[in-house]
Amino acid sequence: MKILVVRLSSLGDILHLFPAISDLRRCFPDAEIHWLVEPAFAEMAGWHAGVDKVIAVPLRGHKKRWWKLPRLLGDLKRALKAENYDIVLDAQGLLKSALLARLAGVEVFGFHADSARESLAAKFYSKTVKTVPGLHVIEKNRQLIAGLFGADIRQAADFGLGPFRQKEMAENLPDGLECIADKPVFVLLHGTTWNSKYWPESSWQELVRLLTQHGWCCLLPWGNEEEYQRAQRLQRAGGDQAQILPRLSLTQLMRVLLHATGFVSVETGIGHLATVLDIPGIMLHGPTDPSYSGILGKSCLHLTSGLYCSPCFKRDCPRLESPVGVPPCQQAITAQSVFDHCLALNAIRSTDTGQ
Repeated sequence: MKILVVRLSSLGDILHLFPAISDLRRCFPDAEIHWLVEPAFAEMAGWHAGVDKVIAVPLRGHKKRWWKLPRLLGDLKRALKAENYDIVLDAQGLLKSALLARLAGVEVFGFHADSARESLAAKFYSKTVKTVPGLHVIEKNRQLIAGLFGADIRQAADFGLGPFRQKEMAENLPDGLECIADKPVFVLLHGTTWNSKYWPESSWQELVRLLTQHGWCCLLPWGNEEEYQRAQRLQRAGGDQAQILPRLSLTQLMRVLLHATGFVSVETGIGHLATVLDIPGIMLHGPTDPSYSGILGKSCLHLTSGLYCSPCFKRDCPRLESPVGVPPCQQAITAQSVFDHCLALNAIRSTDTGQ
């Protein structure tokens, strides 16, 4: 049995699919499971213990080079057909993912039109599953596997990252991060792609001051020039106790997080990933709802604003005239409240480790 799973992006959505991949592996313990994904997320998809092969397709990279798209799709079609898959599972539910899934030339399974993100995608599936509305994303994905293959999903979600966590805990940290072993260290995950998810920079600066004045170290990762510039401004708020990390791969960043005291994050895929790896943390939910997309039951505390308009699940705050303004739901989460939760997390971790 050879199975292709199609889930192209994004980081958080791929992570939310991991338990369903574990369910699929339990249904077919001897199957060869491949994953079709955008190159930016291929590294992460390969972390799952149940995935045998990752196939990267640079669909996003061809938006500005559309004339090269036919050749890309032709090459992909030949490569997928050569694998001789028995089943293709489109776990994304978009028209583009359904069309890519069909390139393999075999039956494609996926969500029912009422459950898919784009109902038209279901027209390309030979077998579909209708899920209960309002489910957490993880449970929706698991219901898909249960409906298609009869998987028993009563047991707790398994993200398939145990071997990855064990391996990275044994690896050495990047040079210059020896401070992690000497004092409490919090990694501040300040980057996101949604305007409505940005916590005010002034709040980040105040949190950095509170943490460093308490004698703790703040580590500031970044992934692009805008985030690097913000990290520089946040570093100035903390002085010698705040450190900008070098540009790290996703695996290297997870290694740093695994050795840290904890993290503070806006609601983003990296924060969810840290939570799944059982790293204590605090996640700030402005426009989103932890009961829909949060990773629950782990060591992460989820803070919400409590405002009447939240969650709205909008990329841009509908209450602002300009998307560059600060959403009220983000302003309502104060740096002092986040710092107080950091104190609580450190106390719990110190008790657990006997320090």
